[in-house]
Amino acid sequence: MTNIDMQQIIKDCTVAVKSILGKSWKQFKPYAEHEFKKFTESAEFLAKLKLSGNIDDEELDMRLKMQELSLKNVLLTIAGIGIVAAQDVINALLNIVYGAINAFVGGVLPL
Repeated sequence: MTNIDMQQIIKDCTVAVKSILGKSWKQFKPYAEHEFKKFTESAEFLAKLKLSGNIDDEELDMRLKMQELSLKNVLLTIAGIGIVAAQDVINALLNIVYGAINAFVGGVLPL
């Protein structure tokens, strides 16, 4: 089984968020990269559960939505990030991570 390229996903997430946050990126960077890594690792773990047959499409979707809400809450609590910027960040990350998951498990998640 091929692994998801987590380093590339984290790089893609960083580029997307940096372009959204602009000048405030520097204060956000260390915390953001840590959170992106955790989110990506969780998504990869869930994708592997799906591929191994331990969870179905519905369970994968539900668990990823829980991870999404967790990430959203983390981003909303970081000082200096407004709700619109946080939602833009979430949308960019979901497109990147869910795109990688779909490629890995065969396209079960809506983008």
